[in-house]
Amino acid sequence: MAPQILLFAGTSEGRRLAERLSAHGISFYVSVATAYGETLLEHAHASILQGRMDREEIIAFLRAHPVECVVDATHPYAALATEHIRGACRETGTEYLRLLREAPEDGWREDCLYVSTAQEAAQSLKNLPGNILLTTGSKELSAFTEVPDYAERSFVRMLPTEEAVRKALSLGWTPGHLICMQGPFSEELNLALLHQLDIRVLVTKESGKAGGFWEKLCAAQKAGARTIVIGRPPQVPGDSFEVLWQKLCKRFMINSR
Repeated sequence: MAPQILLFAGTSEGRRLAERLSAHGISFYVSVATAYGETLLEHAHASILQGRMDREEIIAFLRAHPVECVVDATHPYAALATEHIRGACRETGTEYLRLLREAPEDGWREDCLYVSTAQEAAQSLKNLPGNILLTTGSKELSAFTEVPDYAERSFVRMLPTEEAVRKALSLGWTPGHLICMQGPFSEELNLALLHQLDIRVLVTKESGKAGGFWEKLCAAQKAGARTIVIGRPPQVPGDSFEVLWQKLCKRFMINSR
């Protein structure tokens, strides 16, 4: 039977769902933005679509294939991707499910500088001395080039992809200021890195448990570093992993045991 589910997997939760679908013998399409993402999603029952798709391309795919349900497991900060996916589902009448990443628990904001965008984070950094560790990924790196002496003061921790490295180098960072690793990371590893690089300010997104958010906050606190947190954009309604999984089981008569 042709796959009836299209999964947009840009998070660890998306990879987890792909693993569960495959373990239950369910064939599905899975869309990933990069070749690196493809290497993380090689499952027996997955038909991988590599490359970003805009709204019109998603519409064309849905009309050409017997997809009955789309699962949006893109990153909480990938607002444009979610907009394209939702719009394509509305246009084609395809069921849309949103897999939400668990938000951090309350009680952490008092120790952090909370901002709404990477641009606001960069403005704040202009007034803070010392070395900087950017753990916000490569997409919005250009915002931090507005920080004085950014190439000397800041270190970028990002995924080990050719695209990300090329972008950082083109913006003026040198190889010695790039840390290419696949997370999430333990508190101990974060703390060792902060000490090694003499980091005074850590910049992170509100990535939740799956993104190692607490481990970064705790490490920064122990290292005596300030933390700047870029808040999540407004989220569309969605479901936790287990609630969404039960919906899929009911919809496609999957034995959830």
